[in-house]
Amino acid sequence: MRLGRLACGGAALLALTALTLIPARAFSARNDIALVVHKSNPMSDISSAELRRIFLGDETRWSTNDRITILLLPPGTEEREMFLHSVLKMSDDDFVRHWISLVFQGEASAGPKTASSAASMTKLVAGLPAAVGVLGAADVPSGDSGLKVLRIDGKAPGEDGYRLRR
Repeated sequence: MRLGRLACGGAALLALTALTLIPARAFSARNDIALVVHKSNPMSDISSAELRRIFLGDETRWSTNDRITILLLPPGTEEREMFLHSVLKMSDDDFVRHWISLVFQGEASAGPKTASSAASMTKLVAGLPAAVGVLGAADVPSGDSGLKVLRIDGKAPGEDGYRLRR
């Protein structure tokens, strides 16, 4: 019986030690929102101002001259609401009205597209070289998923000062 308690205590101590060895930024990155593009996109960093221009429809092409396809998760998702509030200073309703106005006035042919889930977003961005999507950083697959996470104002998810933190 005493040996069993020692084993449990040892396992708990080992788990606690392992947690202290994980960098703090790994924990904070789980709460961040990531901006993802196709891995072939030449961009690796984007300014907040440029990001805002893209999502408001003021900038419609990448430096490669490819037309940008904007992808968001469905209305009501935490990632979408947080992104719209942090970057555009808009509610979802204001964002939708903004895009309806652009399309109605002929300033845009279509508005942003909606991916039904994080998994769908991953597949869409990986399959569309000119797409940009917004995902929870924890939902970005590791390995070669066909995606690249953009730095915003020089900061990546998990780094101090990263702009899109929940």
